Amino acid sequence: MYNEDYNLYKIFVALYEEKSISKTAEKLFVSQPAISYNLKELENNVGYKLFNRTPKGIKPTAEADLLYKYIVSGLNIIDEGKMRLKELESLEDGIIKIGTPSHVGIFYVSKIIKKFKSLYPNIRIEIYSRSTNRLIELFETKKLDIIIDMLPIKIKDNIIKEVVNEAEFCFAYSKKYFDENIIKTEKDLLKYPLILQETNSSLNRNILEFLQLKGINVVPSISSWTSEMTMQLIREGLGIGYFLKDILEVQPDKDDYEVITFNNSLPKISICAVYNDEMLSPAEKEFIRIMRENK
Repeated sequence: MYNEDYNLYKIFVALYEEKSISKTAEKLFVSQPAISYNLKELENNVGYKLFNRTPKGIKPTAEADLLYKYIVSGLNIIDEGKMRLKELESLEDGIIKIGTPSHVGIFYVSKIIKKFKSLYPNIRIEIYSRSTNRLIELFETKKLDIIIDMLPIKIKDNIIKEVVNEAEFCFAYSKKYFDENIIKTEKDLLKYPLILQETNSSLNRNILEFLQLKGINVVPSISSWTSEMTMQLIREGLGIGYFLKDILEVQPDKDDYEVITFNNSLPKISICAVYNDEMLSPAEKEFIRIMRENK
């Protein structure tokens, strides 16, 4: 069993992220020779070369890629533990790191945050809006405390996935560019350009599975990362979009759009909170409690 200095791991993570010995030295306020010495010591301990020198700096090896995932996770857990100790006594201080796609954040999470901050104004909240897969990566490396996203979410079985709300979605298009009532059945969607969310999003998977069950296989004309972008694209007449129904309700030009729900047969999608119950701080537990109350 190795007895490496904790600083070796911090230096390794900084090197991996900066891809430069000089930038790492500046970041950690130590000399470049000290960085090189510590890197050599870590490489001797693990038995693998971790970086290759290039004209532009250093490039991680495959072994470094693997090691980084474990070390950054461990360092984040240590930092999290230190912070949790400070928060045990009260809810007067602390931070909650929440990952959520923008459409869920705007129309659901923002309301929960407003309620939470009215009770605990000193708790800081950091919001990360990324794809579902990226949020899972951040959560598994302990860079997020809670994910609030739509099912399905593929994550470890021992992590809690709690349904906290339900969302309604619709198709819609601009009546300025398309005639009204052009979409009567799901198969009519094949006749027009579709704007769906990016391929790996839970929202995209949900609607494609729904259509496939009806024998309809669609390929989007445009893949959009956010519902806000989808809204703007249909405003420009670029196709028929699929997104959270609530988005249309707050648009100043909402009467310009034809909304399609196929007699409300489109799937309602569960909004889920993902968290590790054993590692929640008092502030995070309180945040989840408020979510449950507003379910």
